[in-house]
Amino acid sequence: MAAALAAAGLMAVPANATTFVFKGAGNNVTPLGTAGVDFQEDCATTGDFCSIDHDAGLSYTLDGYGLQVKAYEDTVSDTDTLEVTLGTATRLIQDIAPSDSGLGAWSEDSGSDDQTQFDSGESIEFIFDNLVKVTDVEFNAGGDTNCTNTSDGSGEGSCGEFILEIFDDADAFLSASLIDITNTDVLGVLGTGARFVLTAVTPGSGFTVAKLTVSEVPVPAALPLLLSGLAGLGFASRRRKTA
Repeated sequence: MAAALAAAGLMAVPANATTFVFKGAGNNVTPLGTAGVDFQEDCATTGDFCSIDHDAGLSYTLDGYGLQVKAYEDTVSDTDTLEVTLGTATRLIQDIAPSDSGLGAWSEDSGSDDQTQFDSGESIEFIFDNLVKVTDVEFNAGGDTNCTNTSDGSGEGSCGEFILEIFDDADAFLSASLIDITNTDVLGVLGTGARFVLTAVTPGSGFTVAKLTVSEVPVPAALPLLLSGLAGLGFASRRRKTA
């Protein structure tokens, strides 16, 4: 029994964390596929990427982690109940230039509104290919400025608040919360899950996701050993009772 319990304490070393950087400064990921087929290049300014098939969004891979990102408009949200009903898929932009930029929903009625915004009922969705822990999420505000900066007059505003919904790898709902990023650029922990939906809820505000860090959810490496040990103990107990 002691050996089996000791084995339970041997946890697998968590996989190395890796950071997806979507903004211009230090950008390290570009969409998968072929320009003109899977994504549009130079769609806003030089170097920017936009979705062509909005239902598919843009896909990325880095250090063994797969990620699909989508944007929505006409989303209906309630900050009291934290309920969100996603609208229709809309154009997703990976805004590269200038440096304070990132992933956002590009409002179809205004080429300057390249942030996920409440005024258009917009949401941005991150879908990973397995359960991950997401940390150190950097946000930027309207007009390619930091969240702590005031609006530069572009009409996009500061970052504001968003409703965060998290789902597991079977798409089962895990949690919902209201997050305020008005006075910060980096959110230390977003949460653990496979699908994350961020819905802007502050009028006149918007945000892009500049970068985020992901790591695998550790699984006890000794769990099979523990289970076999406990099973063995149960078998021995039954033999003693029979004898």
